[in-house]
Amino acid sequence: MIYKTRQLILHTIIITSLFIFPIYGNISSAAEKQTLTAEEIKQGATDFLFRTLPWEKEQLEIEIFYHGGKITLPSGEKFLIYKGRGGTKNVGRIPITLEIKVDGIFQKRIGINSRVMVSQEVVKTTRQIKKGEIFTTDNIHIETIKTERLLGNTIKNIKDALGYEAVNYLPNGRPLLRRSMKKPALGSKGNKIIILAQRGGMKITTPGILKEDGYKDAMVQVLNIESKKIIYGRLIDSNTVKVNF
Repeated sequence: MIYKTRQLILHTIIITSLFIFPIYGNISSAAEKQTLTAEEIKQGATDFLFRTLPWEKEQLEIEIFYHGGKITLPSGEKFLIYKGRGGTKNVGRIPITLEIKVDGIFQKRIGINSRVMVSQEVVKTTRQIKKGEIFTTDNIHIETIKTERLLGNTIKNIKDALGYEAVNYLPNGRPLLRRSMKKPALGSKGNKIIILAQRGGMKITTPGILKEDGYKDAMVQVLNIESKKIIYGRLIDSNTVKVNF
């Protein structure tokens, strides 16, 4: 009887042990894992763009597109390495690569997409502008816009446009481009002017006619009325072309 009782107790201990050790094994396995959430991935991509793009943080509006779920990784020190895949592109759709390492060992590489918009100040028309009209504070102003395109040819300082002439018709609210304006002509084709030749204290003047529109300090064709010859000179004001002799 005593022998059977001992066998029963030993059998019970063995069965209990078989149930306990697998549970400890599962807990140990779970402790060796860590999770990288989708929110962490998106936030890391956003921070990466804030650090690398040539804009102030306040100017940027960033949207991250990642449709994957959480990623399970082994325990250890986690490294997230973000790299832009858009070359020199710094606005609009910018693809990103994320390389994940744990304790320096590569684990996974994933692709992420982003959309970057930037706030920029640009000069815009405040009403319709006719061809040949001069830009003033009455017809242009500064406005802040959000865009996902580079505005390299857009005028961003109103001082750079004041006094210039519209090359073509511009509707109300149109951003002002460099190709849409030019310096107004100082002298117009057909205007009568004075041709000035000067050396030392000697001055010679003769009447002439501009053969083309001219801008201040630009070389222009002019007809010498007396000699009937076409010569070149520098337009120094609206009435005078200076020539060398």
